[in-house]
Amino acid sequence: MKKIILSIVGFLFLSLGTIQAQQLPHYTQYMYNMNILNPAYAGSRGPEVISFGTLYRNQWYDAPGNPKTLTANIHGAFNDNNGAGLSFIKDEYGPIKQSMITADYSHTLHFRKSNLAFGLKAGVNLFNVNNDYYIVHPNDPVLANSLSDTRLNLGAGVFYYTDKYYLSVSVPNFLANKFNGGNGYQATDEVHLFVAGGYVFNIGKIFKLKPHFLLYNNISQSIQADLNLNFLFFDRFEFGSSYRLSDSVNFLFNVRLFDSLRLGYAYDVHVSDISYYSPVSHEFFLNYDWSLGKKVMLSPRYF
Repeated sequence: MKKIILSIVGFLFLSLGTIQAQQLPHYTQYMYNMNILNPAYAGSRGPEVISFGTLYRNQWYDAPGNPKTLTANIHGAFNDNNGAGLSFIKDEYGPIKQSMITADYSHTLHFRKSNLAFGLKAGVNLFNVNNDYYIVHPNDPVLANSLSDTRLNLGAGVFYYTDKYYLSVSVPNFLANKFNGGNGYQATDEVHLFVAGGYVFNIGKIFKLKPHFLLYNNISQSIQADLNLNFLFFDRFEFGSSYRLSDSVNFLFNVRLFDSLRLGYAYDVHVSDISYYSPVSHEFFLNYDWSLGKKVMLSPRYF
């Protein structure tokens, strides 16, 4: 099973290597925002739990027109094998605003000590350029008319997981949408591949070690990587750091306030050329698991 998944990952990276792509939002705390990236994650908490999540990222803080991203999702399982969810992304970058609203479906195969879920994502992408934004060249014919368009979005993913580790492979947007703005201008939303994984090491009774990784193809179609190492104490307090290759060093902290509620924050220190304009980014998330049965004991949420 693992060899098949790894073969699929390698094939997808090779096939996507020649595509000219526009960058999708990325997240430092992706391990707690997995439903946005992979529809197969929907319902992974079981049939008696409905999960809510939201994340806000202020990238390149205080830089003019800096990207701001808000995500929200809800998902659960109908039974032991089928799950569903809704995902929402609102991304703003200067005059550009893009919103993505999608419905997720997953089907899970259960083995003795592991689970393999397949997911599909379908929805719409709403794209808009605001003409009232500050324009350097007001007579530019490209910006003479507003750019507003709507396109269909389809995605898919595979999520393999146990109590101790997971591997996620997903393509949230299979369709290379072209948004038309008149005067021959087009914005392209191209295909992106995300591969993520993580493991939980028990170090004594109160301490756990949680390494994670995320691989994805960026705007130049080179392979980008996020490498993360978190420390978890008492299944409640978690902190760590990560490195986004050639971009930033990140510091993460989250806490489980109750059995069902977790809050987190990430502080990114940029080491790339963008640090001249803005040295840091901020990211916040909140996850809540609502138990539908009084007798359900929620296990700690490692992923």
